[in-house]
Amino acid sequence: MKIGLQTWGTDGDFFPFLALAIGLRDAGHQVVLAYTSVDGKDYSDRDDVTGIELIRANGNVTVPEDFNPYAINARPGSFKEYTTLLDRWFEPFTEAMFNASVELCQQCDVVVGHAVCHTLVTAGQKFNVPRVSLVLTPIIVRSDHTSPIGVELGTIINAFLWSAGGRVSTAWWFNKAKAIRKQEGLPAIKSLQKEVFTSDMLTLVAASESLCPRPIDWPNMVQITGFLNLPSTDESWQMPEDLKLFLNDGESPVYMTFGSCMQFDLEDSTALMIEAARLSGKRAIIQSDWDQLHKPQDPNIFCIDRTPHAEVFPHCSLIVHHGGAGTTQAALLAGKPSVVVPHGFDQSYWATQLQKAGVAEKAIIRTSATPKRLSSAIHAVLNSPKALEKALEISREMKLQNGVQKAVSLIVAIPKKSPQQVEASRLA
Repeated sequence: MKIGLQTWGTDGDFFPFLALAIGLRDAGHQVVLAYTSVDGKDYSDRDDVTGIELIRANGNVTVPEDFNPYAINARPGSFKEYTTLLDRWFEPFTEAMFNASVELCQQCDVVVGHAVCHTLVTAGQKFNVPRVSLVLTPIIVRSDHTSPIGVELGTIINAFLWSAGGRVSTAWWFNKAKAIRKQEGLPAIKSLQKEVFTSDMLTLVAASESLCPRPIDWPNMVQITGFLNLPSTDESWQMPEDLKLFLNDGESPVYMTFGSCMQFDLEDSTALMIEAARLSGKRAIIQSDWDQLHKPQDPNIFCIDRTPHAEVFPHCSLIVHHGGAGTTQAALLAGKPSVVVPHGFDQSYWATQLQKAGVAEKAIIRTSATPKRLSSAIHAVLNSPKALEKALEISREMKLQNGVQKAVSLIVAIPKKSPQQVEASRLA
């Protein structure tokens, strides 16, 4: 079976798709992965893409020097924030994305698209190719039992907000993709929620039910798979001796990282973590780009660059992070509670889920984060035995889940195109 995948965004949008592509490849399928990197990355030199055909769908669009998706003047996760994001960093790539969508649909039996891949919907309909939607954040899928604005107001008001927000977003978003549909002679999308973000064929939600319980009103075509993890490539990684010594020289440290968000505010974010660690009086491992910074000369702070979270988190007492899906999952798999500092977009959602699960306090939005607030949050979580107990419970459950395996089994069960349909798509 030949399966096409298409994604758009940053590392957090690419790596789950790569994990799925690897799972499909290892199951014996031909896989083509098209990606649009809004921060200009090229993933073709990765060792784990062997045997996967990559299409880099960035066209001639260049990344602006002041590119910073977290500098949008809007509340994290708000309609305004997403509207600005799509206008600045989706619209310019639309033509290149559509060309990649057409290429996928001309040669593949089934296509799997990121929930915002509007162009793949158009190409799939044009060439009569089954399309699966892959949702990386559960809040994208409507449920009247969940508020789309993060404030629970009851099912009646939730339903109203979903409907009103759906009408506005359908009218305002994806203007270039709309124009392509018109050019191709296809009817206008009436509902992004029903026709783009989800698929009547199959919608996969890449999350764990241990953290994100399934809403009772989701239809059967929506399936929760579990997180999509890249297979470990760190078998050869050896913990540095100085890190071993630090870990063995006192109480378990707090691990502090803002992941890929760090690159946009490196000095201030690093300074925030250093001062918060000192105020807390706790030993800390701080992840940053230390090649560009002066390391603090503090025996209670260990400075670390990018390193396998799965190898280090289990040795720590608490994870301070930005609320990215990958780091959220890594903390839970390690059985550790969190302090979350969301910078934007879906990070507030993950912070809320961690709080609901009892493994974190209320999130501290990055724009209002101070060393004192961060230090206080660290103490609050570390002084909560229930938070650690719940984190360990979720860890045990998640270790029994295999999101990639479940997603692969659901995708390959979809009927493939007939040889006649394949030939017709190629000639169209």
